[in-house]
Amino acid sequence: MTKSFNINNTVKVKLTEYGKQMLERDHNEFWGSHGKLDMFPYKPHEEDENGYVKFQLWSLMYKLGKYCIVGCEPPFDTVILIDEKDLK
Repeated sequence: MTKSFNINNTVKVKLTEYGKQMLERDHNEFWGSHGKLDMFPYKPHEEDENGYVKFQLWSLMYKLGKYCIVGCEPPFDTVILIDEKDLK
């Protein structure tokens, strides 16, 4: 049976140290290049009790997809949690 999932819905992933570093680096480069890093300091994503972080799927792809390269360290564990209520 095929199910659909809207990329605006949330998923949960466990970030690797590499993924955490890339999120911080990209944030700091963006706001630093606009001279506003002091106004928008980096805040790490909040982990749940099991170490998972929430993202809308499109946001996860946008922020970390460029770091998902064969043979390289992944930015997050390969298991992605999806709430069943979001599967149609």
